[in-house]
Parts: sequence; structure tokens; C-alpha cells
Amino acid sequence: MNASFFILVSFCVFIFIFIKKLCPKIAEQLDQHIAKIKDEFSKKDINISEHEKLKTLYQERLQHLHKEIEEQKNTTEQKLNFLKIKLDTELEVQYTYRQKSFQQIVHRMQQQQHKSLQTKCVEEILKRVKKELEKNPSFNDEYMISLLPIVR
Repeated sequence: MNASFFILVSFCVFIFIFIKKLCPKIAEQLDQHIAKIKDEFSKKDINISEHEKLKTLYQERLQHLHKEIEEQKNTTEQKLNFLKIKLDTELEVQYTYRQKSFQQIVHRMQQQQHKSLQTKCVEEILKRVKKELEKNPSFNDEYMISLLPIVR
């Protein structure tokens, strides 16, 4: 028997022992490692699905908020337009009222000025007539006689 035969036999025995004793432990460790990796993948898949659900939920909320903002914007614009119209009408009413009152005041002032001018004119006429009477007292004139009681 040759030494290479013994080496071959001892190598075969080594491989047999290696396969029987060490391979199950290695396979068991590899199975555990594979199970850990599978657990991590399943956890990551769960996390990904949760994140996707949260993303869709937040997108729906964001869309809802955009709709609410648009509704509030529209109602605010409607209120603003209503207030503008109301303010315009109130301003117009106020303007017409003030214009009428201003016209009334102007009319009163014109009447007062007219009266004061009439009074001044009458006074001036009376002064001139009085002067004329003083200059030329002719009592035979009918006009002068009729004005004499007014002057005195």
C-alpha cells in the first residue's frame, strides 16, 4: 500500500467528518443568516409599505388643504367684492348727500348775498336821494314828495 493511498483515504475520512460534523453547523449558521436577512427584508418591506401609506395619506391631506385654501380664497374674494360694492354704493350715496348739502349751502349763501346786495343798493339809493333832496329841495315835484316820508 502506497503512501498516496493512505493520504487519499485519510483525506476522504477528513472530508466525510468535515461534511458530517462541520457542514451542518455551517449550514445552520448560513440558514440563520439567511433568516436574519429575510427578516430585515420583510421589516424593510413593511416600512416601505408604511411609508407609502403615509405618503398617500399626506398627499390626500395636502390636496384637501389645497381645496380648503381655494374655498377660503373664493369666499374671501366674494366677501371682498361684496364689501367693495357696498362701499362704492355708500360712497356714492354720501357723495350725493354732500353734494346736495353743498348746493343748499351755496344757494343759501347766494340768497344771503343777494339780500345783502339788495339792502346795500337800497341804502345807496336812499343816500343819493337824500343828498339830492338836500341839494335841491323842491317840494313841488310829486316824486320827491312821495320819497320824502321814506327818507325821514
